[in-house]
Amino acid sequence: MRPKEIVGTEMRILKLLLAFVAAVIVTTILGAAFHTQFVIGRLTDLGIAVPFADRMSTTLHDIAGMAPLFGAVIATGFLIAFLTGALVYRFAGVQRDLIYVIAGAAAIAVALSAMAAVYNITPIAGARSWLG
Repeated sequence: MRPKEIVGTEMRILKLLLAFVAAVIVTTILGAAFHTQFVIGRLTDLGIAVPFADRMSTTLHDIAGMAPLFGAVIATGFLIAFLTGALVYRFAGVQRDLIYVIAGAAAIAVALSAMAAVYNITPIAGARSWLG
C-alpha cells in the first residue's frame, strides 16, 4: 500500500470505530432512560405521584448505575451483529442502514432473551414486553 492508501484506511477504521462507540453509548443511555421511565410509568399507574425532578434524578442515577454492565452487553451484541451485518451487506447488497438497524435491534432482543433464559430473570424490568 502507498502512504495515502494507509492514511485512508486508518481514517476509515477510525470512523467505523467512532460510529460503533457512538451507537453503544446512545443505545446504553436511551435503553437505561426508557427502562426507568417504563418503571416509573407503572408506579404512576398505581396512583403514586412521581414529580418531574424525581423522574430526572432517578433516570440519571439509573443511567450511571446501568451503563457499565448494560453497555458491555450492548457492545458485545453490537459487535457480533454489526460484523454479521457487514457480511450480509457484502453478499446481499441490501440497503446498509436497514441491515445495521435490524442487526442492532436483533442484538438487543437476543441479549435480553438470552439473559432471561440463562439466569431466569428479566434483566431490565422495562423489557418484560416488546413495548416495555
